[in-house]
Amino acid sequence: MKKVFLLLISVAFFCSSVFAQSVEVQNVRKREFRGVSPIKNVVTNEVTGYYTFYVNEKIGDGMVNFIVDIFDKELNLIKETPITITKRSNVDGAEFNGKEFLFVFNDVLKKTLTYVSMDSDGEIIKKQTIVEEKRYASTADVFTAQDGFFIVKPIKEKKWGYSIEKIDSDLNSLWEKRMTVEKGMVGVEAVSASADRIIVIEVSKPALMSTKATAKLVCVSDETGELIYEYSLYDGTSTCMPSAFLIDKDNNVITGGMYFKGERWDDVNSDGIFFLKLDANGEKLAYSTEDWDEGISKYIKNTSVKSFTISSKPKVIFHEIVQTADGNYRLIGETFKKNYQLVSMKIKDAITGRFIGDISSDDDNNKPITFEILDFILFKFDGEANMTNVSIIPKEHTKISCYSPYNGLGGMRLAQVVKDFGFFNFAFVTTMPDVAEPLLVSANFVDEKAYIGINTIDLENDSKFTKIPITRRTIKGGSIGVMPAISGKLAIYIYSKKDENILIYFEDIKL
Repeated sequence: MKKVFLLLISVAFFCSSVFAQSVEVQNVRKREFRGVSPIKNVVTNEVTGYYTFYVNEKIGDGMVNFIVDIFDKELNLIKETPITITKRSNVDGAEFNGKEFLFVFNDVLKKTLTYVSMDSDGEIIKKQTIVEEKRYASTADVFTAQDGFFIVKPIKEKKWGYSIEKIDSDLNSLWEKRMTVEKGMVGVEAVSASADRIIVIEVSKPALMSTKATAKLVCVSDETGELIYEYSLYDGTSTCMPSAFLIDKDNNVITGGMYFKGERWDDVNSDGIFFLKLDANGEKLAYSTEDWDEGISKYIKNTSVKSFTISSKPKVIFHEIVQTADGNYRLIGETFKKNYQLVSMKIKDAITGRFIGDISSDDDNNKPITFEILDFILFKFDGEANMTNVSIIPKEHTKISCYSPYNGLGGMRLAQVVKDFGFFNFAFVTTMPDVAEPLLVSANFVDEKAYIGINTIDLENDSKFTKIPITRRTIKGGSIGVMPAISGKLAIYIYSKKDENILIYFEDIKL
């Protein structure tokens, strides 16, 4: 999925051990904290370390120091690497492919993209700045590939389109595929990659602001960039909008998301959810749609959740698809809604509020949107695409104020940006040797009552819930996150706007 990073501004930084298996990053002043990410072995999926990044200080001549910090799995600092970039640069992408990192910096005013590759020890491999002729071209999304990275960018030749380029760690272009249409425009809504292919959700519109859209799934070879197959996401009645993917060992693609009646992408309400399974050649193995009013509501009515209003036809973003040992699938999502906000947040109140975008701009177009994150919703499907159960896990709701440039985005696009900023509560799914069902791990930042939540994903029975309180410090107005760690543990980070620092530490998994 799209990762849109803004820069972390800070005046100074140092790491110091607070107690065993913890580390503290101090003097972090940032409007939008992006969090800490795990580094995983791509073969075993084991966590081998963690990394974070931010802007450290201005160094003159319109430049700043961008800092990357890499820790081992015990939270010892391996390397702190400074990168000099222009002061107005944003981070369009930051990915680790199991061997190297790639950072892409976007300076819209200067119309430049700066690529920096780095090895797993924090040593810079290569840095390269590209001047784009057109303003819109200075954006790029980054995704991991075998022995390199995919770069997905908008292009405009005679028509709007996009390109997929594979590069290696020396920033050499290995291949590029450019996609345009005869009429209208075509763009990318979502991307997922597996061992030997990249999956793109391609959306064609007759005009930029049109709600009518033709969507298809495009599968491209990692090695050559050649098209493997295309699959239409319009079934003759409804248009599907995937938001999560599972690519299994046989290269079957399992995906799910919302659907909308007709050829349109509605930013107000969805009509229901869909489940789709394709084989390695793009042939349909299983497909179904379930609407909110009839198919899904019969399960919701049988739950004890009273706060969930099915008549509202909620919007949902799926975070992960899990296949269990019995061959069934669990689609794990969160519901959300957005509304216009009557009062803008004051800059002085930013320390106690949650927001994304430019809060300081007085532009008339900088009117905030409230994005509200609601409850977890879990769907169970069998291998034939039959929905067999739905479960709601209620939780505290979180409101985010969204300013320019995000306040003009549609619901699903805005949801992905909010997810990239780390505000959705879902963190990851894990398993324990003595627990039959997978475990849903979440970060719930309700200020002084913040906690890490662990829920069993058991759709036939009420979810068992364990709360791990955050007691390390006050995080009023800040944020928290939770990541996989060494066996039996969780890695937790806390960002405090009040104290302007980040604490990373371990907790035991408790059930």
